[in-house]
Amino acid sequence: MRVDQFSNSVGLIHKTEIQKIELLAFYYLENKKQTEFLLKDIVETLVGLGFARPNISRLSVSIKKSNSFNKGSKNDFYKLAVKRIAELREAMPNLSDSDEIISDDSILPEVLFNQTKRQYLIRIAQQINSTYEHNLFDACTLMMRRLLEILLIHCFEVKGIADKVKDEDGNYQNLKTLINKAITFPEIKLSNEVKKEIDSFRELGNLAAHRIKYNCRKDDIRILRIEFRALIEELLYNAELIK
Repeated sequence: MRVDQFSNSVGLIHKTEIQKIELLAFYYLENKKQTEFLLKDIVETLVGLGFARPNISRLSVSIKKSNSFNKGSKNDFYKLAVKRIAELREAMPNLSDSDEIISDDSILPEVLFNQTKRQYLIRIAQQINSTYEHNLFDACTLMMRRLLEILLIHCFEVKGIADKVKDEDGNYQNLKTLINKAITFPEIKLSNEVKKEIDSFRELGNLAAHRIKYNCRKDDIRILRIEFRALIEELLYNAELIK
């Protein structure tokens, strides 16, 4: 659950300032495993959610007086009191037990995939974002490769030429072959930019999957993520999954 979804689900707009801090601290504890928080970080989250910026000095005094908080391990850090955590967990028992994938659209905007109304695509996009955000870069490249393959197959299907990319047993050919045929088949109208870039994402996924001593690093993905987003959006249109 993203923080904006959490805000809506608990009616944060109707809460007092101190209640907002409690609930956001609980959100980060349950979803991000952050046992302590810096007050200015929570304030920035509030502002990012569209709330007015509170007075930090006044808020700090209120937190120190509240039984819901204890001092953290460093100056200006606080944590929820054990009793308050137990109360909030009783009130919201499913917050940490959900199998929902938590992501912040770091590579792919989830709104694009919501338009497809296909849950398997939405979850793949969420996994790509989440693995990147949690520094699981090999896993991220493998999911990027998987999404590329699925969308190419959908492109061939919607154009009515799926049989041209299957072997004699009726199985889809490997990704390298799918890419080569997508580039050359006139039915799959890829832009010149995508034709130049598309195979680099297959190669990146192959490195993570097959190169024994290779570990993907953040910069390997970061420098390509704008191109990947543009590629995926073009394939979504080509496959007529969004309009």
